[in-house]
Amino acid sequence: MAYQTLYRKYRPKSFELVFGQDVVVKTLKNIIKNNKLSHAYLFTGPRGTGKTSCAKLFAKTINCLNNKNGDACNECENCKIFNENGNPDIIEIDAASNNGVDEIREIRNKVNLVPSMSKYKVYIIDEVHMLSIGAFNALLKTLEEPPEHIIFILATTEPQKIPATIISRCQRFDFKSIDKNKMKECLENIIKKENIDIESDALQEIINNSNGGMRDAIGLLDQSSSFCENKITANDIEELSGNISNDEIYNLLKSIINKEYKTIFDKITNYSESGKDFSLICEKLINYIRKGILFKKGIETEKLNENDKQIYNSLTSENIYFMIDFLSETLTKLKNNYQKELTFEVQIIQLIDKLTNNVSCETLFDEKKINTDVSRETSRNKENNTNVEINNKINNNVSRETLIEEKIKKDDVSREISNINNKLINELKDIRINNILKEATKKNINYIIELWDKINDYLIEDKYKLVAGMLNDAKPVAASNNGVIITLPLDSTVNRIEKYYDDSKELLKEMYDEYYKIVYISDDYWKKVRPIYVEKIKNNELKLINEEDVLKEIKNNNNNNSMNEFNELIEMEDE
Repeated sequence: MAYQTLYRKYRPKSFELVFGQDVVVKTLKNIIKNNKLSHAYLFTGPRGTGKTSCAKLFAKTINCLNNKNGDACNECENCKIFNENGNPDIIEIDAASNNGVDEIREIRNKVNLVPSMSKYKVYIIDEVHMLSIGAFNALLKTLEEPPEHIIFILATTEPQKIPATIISRCQRFDFKSIDKNKMKECLENIIKKENIDIESDALQEIINNSNGGMRDAIGLLDQSSSFCENKITANDIEELSGNISNDEIYNLLKSIINKEYKTIFDKITNYSESGKDFSLICEKLINYIRKGILFKKGIETEKLNENDKQIYNSLTSENIYFMIDFLSETLTKLKNNYQKELTFEVQIIQLIDKLTNNVSCETLFDEKKINTDVSRETSRNKENNTNVEINNKINNNVSRETLIEEKIKKDDVSREISNINNKLINELKDIRINNILKEATKKNINYIIELWDKINDYLIEDKYKLVAGMLNDAKPVAASNNGVIITLPLDSTVNRIEKYYDDSKELLKEMYDEYYKIVYISDDYWKKVRPIYVEKIKNNELKLINEEDVLKEIKNNNNNNSMNEFNELIEMEDE
């Protein structure tokens, strides 16, 4: 006999064997016992939680010749035929592949035919949300007034996609994710019967990876038993599921908190090369951080080691809530983006930037950091040079008080120049926003938007993949013949893309065959200034402004000083 997968082999043959859906099972059994059958039922809930299994059990039990206390006897002729998948009166339809009007019309034509061997003819329509609007309309009348011998059971993971007119004609049952303890009980029963050798940590890892879906858990157990020749370990489950260990999650979070960019890039590259699933990694990271909330509230659902406690103690509650929100958004982006490695990479860097800029986050460890912060290193070098200068002057018998005064004056001058530069850069950007909007047309922005998705084509090119990843979340909002205003979600992302202004400009040249003056601003800043410019345009007050004076002033300020992070932007635009 051909091998039968475990989840099919252990599909429950009676309601008593259904795990984790006590309310649903009790209600269905009472319906059968009291003979209060409805003509249509809607089973909703996450995948692998027993919707189809319960639909089949319900269909079998209402046709059982000797059902007892609302459960099938599994001994009568009808039950035996059903267990062998031979009952012609129980029809399963996959709406994902049979979602047209013609398929539903065929059902309508057959519903008047009496059952061939059972009391009721039952139609189980799985993934019913996949039906087209026309198919739903064709089903509606039949669903509302079917013959007495017809029962419909509609199963779906996405009830929000089903028309309200359909839902209102069904009795609805909501299936919940399977409780971990119930899942463990079920898996242990299968492990015992199948004589599977598995570590307790590996079993727990299966449960954690199944996200409340019993079918997923049994499927992973089946796969791991085939994969492993000896005892199944937690590492085996991680290898099969595409996830990473708790220790690795701890190390990843530690690197995020300590802003170890190179380490993070190396880790993400290793995950990709090892075939890890970035969505699963993100989910596990969220769950790991969530435990920090429970720890801080004095609720420990499981034993934590000293490393876990150390990392949770280093984070404030604000840190934790913020990280969970941000990573939840990241998870959504990962599920909707085919370039998962790059998306995860960019999101993690954004998370570090946001933690640095917006949320106070203590340094976790006193280990030596990787030198990734160029500006900090430059500042340190300046300080060292200044100290050498001071020492030289001390050797020349200059008073210490005089030297300190000179150093303070230098710092003040440097700070003043930096402030002036920042002010001038912002003024230059405002001028460019003004000039682009003055000459902006709907035709220009439509042209930019129409080809914008081509950025995804550059995510796999070494030369442009970094800027393409950053621009993945960007949005062009206005364009003239030679200029584009592009918004990004965060100020930190704006600062980062401006450091790669040259590459981003070259990328747009590749896409549009045109060198544009680009202005990067945050979504918040655009929301603030847009109404002002709209009003100016209405009143015909918008005039072109010459930016040469500002450019010259910026360059003069930088003649005897190191250029700031906008140097590349200034030089590019003055070619």
